[in-house]
Amino acid sequence: MRHKSWWLAVSISMNSLVWAETPNNADPLLIEITKGQKPLLMSPVTESNVTTPTPLADGGELLLRQSGISGSRMGGRAIDPLIRGQKETQLNILLDGGYLHGACPNRMDPPTAYTSAGAYDRVTIIKGNRTVVYGAGGSGGTVLFERDWPVFYDAGYLAELSGGWRENNQQWDLTADLAAGSDQGYLRFIIHQGEAQNYEDGRGDKVAAGWQSGSNTLLAGINLDDFTRLQLSHARVEEEDIDFPGALMDSPYADASNSRIRLEHDFKGGILKSLHVDLYRSDVTHLMENSMITSPSTSDTKGGRVLLHAEAWDTHWQFGVDVQQNQRDALAYMVMSGMPVFSQWPDVDMKQQGLFLEAERAFNRTHRVRAGVRYDHIDATAHRANTTYGMGMGAATPVALYNSAYGITNTAAQEDNLGGFFSWQYQLPAEYVLETTLSRSVRTADATERYIAKHAMSGDWIGNPQLEPEKHHQLELQLSRRSNDLQWQLSGWYNRIDDYILRYRSVNHEYYRNIAAELYGAEAELDWFFMPGWQLGTRLAWLRGNNRDTGQALSRIAPVSLLTQLSYQQGHWRYSGEWQLTGAQNNVCLSTDPACAGQDVRRTPGYGVVNLYAEYGLSRDSQLSIGIDNLFDKAYSLHESRDYVLAPEPLQVTEPGRSLWLNFKLAF
Repeated sequence: MRHKSWWLAVSISMNSLVWAETPNNADPLLIEITKGQKPLLMSPVTESNVTTPTPLADGGELLLRQSGISGSRMGGRAIDPLIRGQKETQLNILLDGGYLHGACPNRMDPPTAYTSAGAYDRVTIIKGNRTVVYGAGGSGGTVLFERDWPVFYDAGYLAELSGGWRENNQQWDLTADLAAGSDQGYLRFIIHQGEAQNYEDGRGDKVAAGWQSGSNTLLAGINLDDFTRLQLSHARVEEEDIDFPGALMDSPYADASNSRIRLEHDFKGGILKSLHVDLYRSDVTHLMENSMITSPSTSDTKGGRVLLHAEAWDTHWQFGVDVQQNQRDALAYMVMSGMPVFSQWPDVDMKQQGLFLEAERAFNRTHRVRAGVRYDHIDATAHRANTTYGMGMGAATPVALYNSAYGITNTAAQEDNLGGFFSWQYQLPAEYVLETTLSRSVRTADATERYIAKHAMSGDWIGNPQLEPEKHHQLELQLSRRSNDLQWQLSGWYNRIDDYILRYRSVNHEYYRNIAAELYGAEAELDWFFMPGWQLGTRLAWLRGNNRDTGQALSRIAPVSLLTQLSYQQGHWRYSGEWQLTGAQNNVCLSTDPACAGQDVRRTPGYGVVNLYAEYGLSRDSQLSIGIDNLFDKAYSLHESRDYVLAPEPLQVTEPGRSLWLNFKLAF
């Protein structure tokens, strides 16, 4: 909840992101975007002028606007985020302490589709593998959507109303966040509603991108004693009439229920300092259909984590266990006959059990190390792999499809995976900080990569049950410096991947195999406070990805991008302008090229987009904002946006054209 001493950073309308001052020994790649205070950049960087003021469709759009993060668009919402060229289950995304896995095999509903910025207090972004606490894998990074225990001060209640409107697609959203209680306990209710129509792109063409969204969240907390507190939450998200022109199917509905129990206990004296227990369950139902096929699907996830904190030998320790089970089922039926024709997920069951240990020690004022290790056991199976779907010559079992594609009939898989990281930070003279991180992370194949069994006239899309898990070995170096009026940081990283899971095309069929790959890139950030009230900031991100077996490019790799922003603050007003430059991407693996058979739709041209906005602070916690996105009505597409897996003609959804928008946030 808000009502803290710093200015608003993120509400449902995403007014402004202002980077807060942090300690020199903080984590350089952990970004916290908070609802009630300035976001926290854990690095030797103080102020930054990175802003995200526009109305948002969901959490995926929020992530898309952060440096070093890109996304894939198939419609007006549900943008699927990519961090440093890694995507889907290469990212760990947790909602209020638990996992939610979408119910669409084609990623119409990534976990971020079931989030809105106004329903969470903090969004934490950890780039790369820098922690072992939040689950297996996470080679690309970890994103935490989190809620806090409200701070009531003397009022006994908190209330916030926020919302926004966008002219291009008549998008509107409204969030009410209400809480009552004290330090001893609280009740909190968050209501969100929003919808949008089709938008116009920069060419003036209409893009089918309508949607309706609503969510209700109930939270409660109680202090059981001076050292123990219990929190419970339940959220229900309902999406309707969601258009996906990039998927050749739409979604009449996509609903999710998410429940969480959290127990926290502080120990009095001794080595052990605290205990955290999280239990969660998420149930997702999703329907995708077109004129010929209708496909209902479900994804149910349950799990938990036990985390202990301790202090011993001048070292802070975190250790514990986590478990997760995800069950997915998806069938496709003919609309006319109602006959099941193939199984996209043949009753898939995936289980994970993990043990982890993480430690941090500051040897003196200039040296700090942090390290972690985790072990995970994976079990995966498909319970309906031997069930026949379809009729006549088109009838087949999933096992028969796996056998035809890979010569595999055993659908069960077990893995024992070991990962970890080591990070060293050194404080140099003249406010310079050097940090290096070496890590290994292991990601198991997801339900689609292992078990999808689409068998249709348009082409097959067949998973590989015996895929080896990906092994990511990453090295990162970062140099940063900060002073009162100037701060910057440079990062370079290399990720050598064994058994990278490649999705590839053969004629009109889609398959998976393991290859050797590499990802590497560089990021730079600079902020300059050159005159009173004036701030200039820039963010550069560059990335490459290669198939080491063939020397060809990997698909869906973001082109170079540069975001420059100039802002001026006077009294209650803040004026800002952004110039987003994105280079052409010619280093591609095209889906239409038989020699590569990748996932790229085309070679995308570069573009430049200008955004302008102004903000007025009514009070410490209430603001009004107005702006124009894409001022010059530029026609462009995100390179990572992809076509339907078996589309006859590749389609890349274009981004919205010029759009006027308004935002407000009122605190009571």
